[in-house]
Amino acid sequence: MSGPGPSHDRLAEGVEPVGTLRWLGIALLGLGVALIANSLLGPFVTDAVRYPWSASMRNQAIALEAFSLFVVAPLCVLAGVLALRGHGAAPLVAFGPAAYAAYMFVQYVVGPEYTSYPAVLPLHLAVFVLGAGTAVAAWAAVDRLPRPGRRSERRYAVLLLLLLAAFVVSRYLPALLAGSGGEPLPAEFRDDVSMFWSILLLDLGIVVPATVAAAVALFRGADWGSKALYLILGWFALVPPSVAAMGIVMVANDDPNASVGQTIVLTVVAVVFAALAVRLYRPLLGRDSAGFGAGP
Repeated sequence: MSGPGPSHDRLAEGVEPVGTLRWLGIALLGLGVALIANSLLGPFVTDAVRYPWSASMRNQAIALEAFSLFVVAPLCVLAGVLALRGHGAAPLVAFGPAAYAAYMFVQYVVGPEYTSYPAVLPLHLAVFVLGAGTAVAAWAAVDRLPRPGRRSERRYAVLLLLLLAAFVVSRYLPALLAGSGGEPLPAEFRDDVSMFWSILLLDLGIVVPATVAAAVALFRGADWGSKALYLILGWFALVPPSVAAMGIVMVANDDPNASVGQTIVLTVVAVVFAALAVRLYRPLLGRDSAGFGAGP
């Protein structure tokens, strides 16, 4: 049995007018530049910004900033160039990096538990606003888009529920089950409690419900389910790999909170999620820049 994939006889086409894509492209290029600036200022490169984080969180920040610099920022630039050229795939490619930026920079603002106003705050607010705004604009810019066949939509729905949403929930089961016993937070977060709670809120309060809603929409054949599929897989193609990179840096730096086993699991999961996204997105970039094979 073949895996989920686009059904070419059901490819729909078209996005919002080119003027809308032009503004989207400018926002994406600005987001890419802001991510690059943040990575250059942080502990990965210059260490010009000293975050009040523990050593473990610093290791994670190094990995995150490297991932943002070498993976997410180039994707922003790619999506921005596609948008400026009027390519119909631009809004879909923009979903992942824009949602990644909004997700991560909530943590940059809340996580450090500042007791004074940091000089870097305007940059972090700008990245969050650009990320969230660009994700919303990208969603709105898609009019008609490539849709998998009904069988593929159902398969993707199962994957969203049983693989993506279940994976996120599984990472918090110990926290959810330990609440009644008053057990302490994981060791790596005890010095960065706001970071832990901000991530938990984002994952269980936004990511999991959005993934479940997308799965339900796909099961029911709702038009917006395909949009949601691109958004969800675009996010999962970036955030879990960035978390795997954090684990790798922690192991490489002999972090006392590092776990080789967990890092291997996260790396395998990240590869699977990225492969699913590549399978979904690859047909888009092969089509001409006027849209998705627009008909008469």
